[in-house]
Amino acid sequence: KIIEIPFSIYLTDFQLERYPGSNSPSSYASEVILKDQNIEKPFRIYMNNILKYNGYRFFQSSYDRDEKGTILSVNYDSLGTSVSYFGYLIMAIGMVLIFFNKNSRIKALIKTSAKLRDERKKLFAVIILGLFFTINTNAQNPQYNKDHVSEFAKLLVQTSKGRVEPVNTLASEIMRKVAKKSNWEGMSSTEVFLEMQANPEKWKNVPFIKVGNPELRRMLNLRDNYISFNSLFNPATGEYKLNQLVQTAYEKKANTRNKFDKEVINVDERANIMMGVLTGTFLTIFPVPGDDNHKWIHIGEAKLLGSQNETFAQNTLSAYFTAVATGDWISAKSQLNRLASFQQTEGAKIIPPKTKISLEVFYNNANIFGKLSKIFMLLGLIMLGINLATIFNPEFKLGMVKKISVWLIFLLFLVQTAGMAIRWYISGHAPWSNGYESMVFISWATCLAGILFYSRSEITLSLTTLLAGLTLMVAGMSWMNPEITPLVPVLKSYWLIVHVAIITSSYGFLGVGALLGMLNLILIVSRSKTNAARVNLTIKELVNVIDIALLVGLILLTLGSFLGGVWANESWGRYWGWDPKETWALVTILVYTFISHMHKIPGFRGSFAVSAASLVGFSSVLMTYFGVNYYLSGLHSYAQGEPAPVPAGVYVAVVIVIVLIVAAYISEKTAQQIASKKI
Repeated sequence: KIIEIPFSIYLTDFQLERYPGSNSPSSYASEVILKDQNIEKPFRIYMNNILKYNGYRFFQSSYDRDEKGTILSVNYDSLGTSVSYFGYLIMAIGMVLIFFNKNSRIKALIKTSAKLRDERKKLFAVIILGLFFTINTNAQNPQYNKDHVSEFAKLLVQTSKGRVEPVNTLASEIMRKVAKKSNWEGMSSTEVFLEMQANPEKWKNVPFIKVGNPELRRMLNLRDNYISFNSLFNPATGEYKLNQLVQTAYEKKANTRNKFDKEVINVDERANIMMGVLTGTFLTIFPVPGDDNHKWIHIGEAKLLGSQNETFAQNTLSAYFTAVATGDWISAKSQLNRLASFQQTEGAKIIPPKTKISLEVFYNNANIFGKLSKIFMLLGLIMLGINLATIFNPEFKLGMVKKISVWLIFLLFLVQTAGMAIRWYISGHAPWSNGYESMVFISWATCLAGILFYSRSEITLSLTTLLAGLTLMVAGMSWMNPEITPLVPVLKSYWLIVHVAIITSSYGFLGVGALLGMLNLILIVSRSKTNAARVNLTIKELVNVIDIALLVGLILLTLGSFLGGVWANESWGRYWGWDPKETWALVTILVYTFISHMHKIPGFRGSFAVSAASLVGFSSVLMTYFGVNYYLSGLHSYAQGEPAPVPAGVYVAVVIVIVLIVAAYISEKTAQQIASKKI
């Protein structure tokens, strides 16, 4: 159906900007003129910047394939938008006022929690270990000059997605993808990458490509987990040994591939990356003079530089690698400076500031989140063990160690905050735009929740510290990509930044509730006649913290969903589209709304019910995050291609949770029967 509007809009120009050196759109905009009676108004429409006129709103939706025409979406609902936003505002104000109302449930829970803590008088204890936070200082290969490697690390390259970054970042990503390590036999990733460029023939025979599958290792006659590039080819015929295996693996659907098929595909990808490194195609260090898209190229494309610059590039790069290979560091420095000067001259418009380059190199070398994951987990396990020991043995006292440990956690939290701030500055956008970044942010929010709840329950801090470490560990796994990438146009919105930050923070609080619920179930099962009094007080204290954490998480999740609706409405003119992420966010809100009101329902009250519900309810969060992001398609999905099968560990975890809940239920019923007989 065609609907006429009472005015006209004329397109004067459509502008599509791409990230430098890539085909990925950075932004696209429509220069239009709105014409009505006695009105002629020019306006620029682009993503998150809409044209509003007489109740109509025009959004930049897409563009024609020939990139000459624009596609705008239109919305006419001025009153509806005002009413919806006012409703969101009223509900948000009401939720915030809950924290200040002396008669609210949260206030009552906080008072009860304080009384239980004073009554139990449980001392918090931890053991001091020699934990320290240092920058990775790998043994320097004696062949290489340390200062020169540091300078080479700052040489700039342009990625296939158009981002200009230091060689250090590229080398780190290649090392992780090919060797699955952060360093190699005492050499940093930058040293390895430099030597690969200077001496590619040597590295063709170095077992550097990771092969994790035992069956594939046997087929390739490997003694350990690594194979050289040349060993992947038949020395007599030159045939690629994985050729048939790769074809067979790709012919299968993703959800039917076994571990062997996946490893074949992974090794094939690593081999192709290795070939690109050894042939120099990853070293895109030459800006093309006068290129409208600011494209950078590698030495194999030097003709695009023009005859004079082509000669300069070939001679300088050849002389540089010769100097590196022979250890002539004076000459190497001179040639490196010439390359850097060429970049500054021809690529100045897109080159980041020197401070940002140096900070990115520091960020890569520091491996902040990787180190924090280990320290957080170690601290969390120690603190949890001591807390449990205190519950069952009140004579266990280490008060001073407790204070030191708490301050240490607070310090590490500040370090994590600084790490996220550095990543924000380096990338130019909020550090929660992809799977890796959101996991890091969830870890941060979880740690923050533990610090906030520490005054109410000391054991909560130990659990949140452990969970923060586990979350960072998951972020560091191979299927999470820590690469810093440019944003697509629709994600460049302040509404999105706030929306994602609030919703992701809610996961931290809901995760705290789940962990405390699991701990409570364990305490219920382990309760005995001798420790019943102390354990029961601990359970009651933790139930109060669970209720508070779930209420805070529910409020954040709901507010975040409201803001998501605002973002969607401001970006493309609709609040809700029943996208899988939106649908499961609503399911999660409903689940936790029910759990938070269980105390009003007969038969659903009590410590066991709240603890079990908080643990089971977290499955909706896991589905909202992992299920939607990696297994379902939609606007919010990080998955590519067909979904991979669910890991076997998920089924094991489900069985463990069911067994724990059943055991706790039996224990709780037994305790209630004994108590009723005494009465």
